[in-house]
Amino acid sequence: MLTWIRKFNLKKAGYISVSIGVVNIIVHILVITGVLPYLWVNGGRSESFSTAQSTSFSSIIITLISILITLIASQIIPVRLNRFWGIAISVFLIVTLPISFIGIVLQFLGTLFEKCIMSIVTIVGFCADTRIAFEKRW
Repeated sequence: MLTWIRKFNLKKAGYISVSIGVVNIIVHILVITGVLPYLWVNGGRSESFSTAQSTSFSSIIITLISILITLIASQIIPVRLNRFWGIAISVFLIVTLPISFIGIVLQFLGTLFEKCIMSIVTIVGFCADTRIAFEKRW
């Protein structure tokens, strides 16, 4: 199943995914600090600056957790996983792929900034995450 995707280098996919996560964090930090208008992100649906800050802070926390999982799953941080944890990480990554795909769709339905810039970032991240998700870990 999907043997063609395993032809891509796992660690390179990991570095790409982590880089995309860092870009995401930077965008949200720019929103929190007020450098980037809060109406440019979250589809422009944030009712106030404080709501956008709260959403951006939550996104940063989730992205940091995702980066840690990516570092382990792509073997950038070499951790020997037993069968249970290998399967658990694989299932988690595969289950989150449809959510990532929905994120791509939402980028195209969002603001001009999201359509023109963040959609490309999200697509590249999705491709890298797909490679990482289908790695055999047990």
